[in-house]
Amino acid sequence: MKYDEETYDKLVSNFELLCNIVRENTGSQLTVDLSKIEDIINKRIPDVLGKNAPEDFYELYTDFKSEYDKFRDFILYDKLIGKNVVALGGGFSSGKSSFLNTLMDKQVLPADIDPSTSVPTYIVQGDKHEVMGVNVFDTKVQMQPRDIRKIAHGFGAVEDEDDEKLTDEVTLGHILNNIFFSTPLHQYENLVFLDTPGYSKPDSEQYSAKTDEQISRGQLNSSNYILWFVQADAGTITEEDIKFIKTLREDIPKLIIVNKADKKNFDDLQSIIEKIRSTLDIKGVRYVDVFAFTSRLEQIEDVRLEEFVREGHQNIINQINIWNSQVYESGFARNFKQIFVRCKDFYQDEIDEESRKLTRLNTSITKLLAEDIDSEILDPLQRMVKDAQKNVNSLKDVLKNLKELQDEFFTEIKFISDVVGIAMPEPSEIDLLQDKIQNPLQLIEEYKKQKGIQTDSSMVDMLQNMFEDIEPVINKCQGGSEYRDELLDVIMSNCDGKHEDIRINDVYNYTEEYINNFMSDRG
Repeated sequence: MKYDEETYDKLVSNFELLCNIVRENTGSQLTVDLSKIEDIINKRIPDVLGKNAPEDFYELYTDFKSEYDKFRDFILYDKLIGKNVVALGGGFSSGKSSFLNTLMDKQVLPADIDPSTSVPTYIVQGDKHEVMGVNVFDTKVQMQPRDIRKIAHGFGAVEDEDDEKLTDEVTLGHILNNIFFSTPLHQYENLVFLDTPGYSKPDSEQYSAKTDEQISRGQLNSSNYILWFVQADAGTITEEDIKFIKTLREDIPKLIIVNKADKKNFDDLQSIIEKIRSTLDIKGVRYVDVFAFTSRLEQIEDVRLEEFVREGHQNIINQINIWNSQVYESGFARNFKQIFVRCKDFYQDEIDEESRKLTRLNTSITKLLAEDIDSEILDPLQRMVKDAQKNVNSLKDVLKNLKELQDEFFTEIKFISDVVGIAMPEPSEIDLLQDKIQNPLQLIEEYKKQKGIQTDSSMVDMLQNMFEDIEPVINKCQGGSEYRDELLDVIMSNCDGKHEDIRINDVYNYTEEYINNFMSDRG
């Protein structure tokens, strides 16, 4: 069959793209050898921890692997190193890609695509447009910006001059693990946007391997900030969204964006946003704020609605600018540590419980021996003592193996990080690395428990009344003097002049002493 020149060129172009994307890896394209660390992650951690693990081990392990996937992405594409990741989350087709297109003022990402063809896409600032994908064979694939749309929407459908279909359309999203897009359209020097496929449950029509709920949660939990998208059409945030958000790390700031705001009138949109805020507050979900957005702002005819949505746009930009101004703080070590800490606490609790059981049994046996009880009664108890002691010894062995595995993991990850330039503490410092806990009540309760402090109920009531209408925002990273000073300023500014029976100097001195002690206790 003969083709005209234009048709022939299309066929050749499609064939070249197909060959490029499905190309197998003929050799390592990494600057470091990851085989040892991947053996620890994929084999040894499940072998050591999976046999007697906490009930949430699967979620912990999924998050752990997602954190490693992110770490690996930073190695594959070193332009990510030193930048905070803003992940876009929400249900499938909630408008994440359209938002990024609007932010960059150009249609660069495909929207309204099939779940199975969507590919997690990193967008980073660069001097020119560059696109690189990593396929399922672990091969780096150089592409053109236009190829992103072809991969998601499908390509290859070619018709001849008589409109006769020569080739069928195919999609290749399932061949790629990630896409990295460097572009001067990205205006934020210190931020990377991660466009995720969204989440869906196995019984959902939108479900695919790439939108699996566990995978999506892992991607979001490994980010520094989250933009969560809700469709205005839904009228509020769904219960499924709330349940999902509550499984995400609480310390990650989350900005809620009500998308497709042009679909509602002014009064309804205001009501929807207030209802979302109220629902999140009632459900105990921590969030930065809730703002309206639409990619069709210029099409809104109602003046009040247009002004309200435009204000929402500006508030979103302001928040992103704040995040862009934050100094990068690598969270890899802290996030990697989560699984080890959780399992360590679990094993220690099990040891404590078995030890208490052992003590009770030995006490009972001692009392029975004093009463000259028949050995037939004592034998079962003594066997139970042996079983309990065996369990304690077994758990202690697992705890020891866990510590050795943790040390080996962080030794290897530290070596890799030093080679590629990713910040990572020394293995000996891992146990001193504290988790980010931003709930002030949790901090206070922890401190009271450590110091054996009993709280006067009247003092609790007074403080609750004092801070009832206060929404303190602390912008500094925990652990440094700037955080301490800002936290102290927030407390003092809300105490000063409100209660004459409080001696401000005493409150100041006590608060400063508490903060200093707390920070000292946490290393």
